[in-house]
Amino acid sequence: MPKTKKLHRVNRSSPIEVSKAINTGSSAKLKKKIRDIERLLTKNDKLPSDKKIEYERALKGLKVELQNSQTVLKTKQNATKYHMVRFFERKKAIRKLKQSRKAFEEVQKTEVRKDIKKARKQLKHGEIDLMYVLLFPKSEKYISLYPSANDEDLSDPNVKIGLRKTEARRLEFRKEVEKMMEEGKVPFTVDDILSGKKVNTDVGANARVAPAEEIDAPEQKEPESQEDDFFE
Repeated sequence: MPKTKKLHRVNRSSPIEVSKAINTGSSAKLKKKIRDIERLLTKNDKLPSDKKIEYERALKGLKVELQNSQTVLKTKQNATKYHMVRFFERKKAIRKLKQSRKAFEEVQKTEVRKDIKKARKQLKHGEIDLMYVLLFPKSEKYISLYPSANDEDLSDPNVKIGLRKTEARRLEFRKEVEKMMEEGKVPFTVDDILSGKKVNTDVGANARVAPAEEIDAPEQKEPESQEDDFFE
């Protein structure tokens, strides 16, 4: 009898508790509710089919909310950890871009097509570099665009593998940035940055926060995008 009473209490209160867990966005509360529902679905084989479907849907929704909550936390941690390196790389990228622009203007005066083409390529490279620093997803470990020389043991196979993966990711994201610029998907321009205009740099990170699967659960409000005052 005590067991039946306990199950009845959980069935009646769970929908409200699920809503509270989702609204708070607390990882601890989300994890606890996920465990509660999983335990209920596993141990209560007499649960009505409609109730079972309701809990399965809620479980999917909670897992997606947990993933998003953990992503937000990781993003905040990375923002703090890589604040300075991103700051200095932004300064360096701006300096190099201004140099490329000046060089391009000078070369244009010569009317030498070969030199103009080369200077234009370098200018584009500089623009991509600047956008790379600004748009690199804050949910990921920042990969330096201008890595300093290190004294890692290159004879270690694991070190070599790690360096190759890092370089591959760096090149991959540079290509992503270039594509975004070509398709007009960056909501600000290089000139906006050079002029000191305040811009929202979360476009790169936000593209990676979407849930991996669609779920049949109540739609939740997305957190408002926050502008990183580091780039103001």
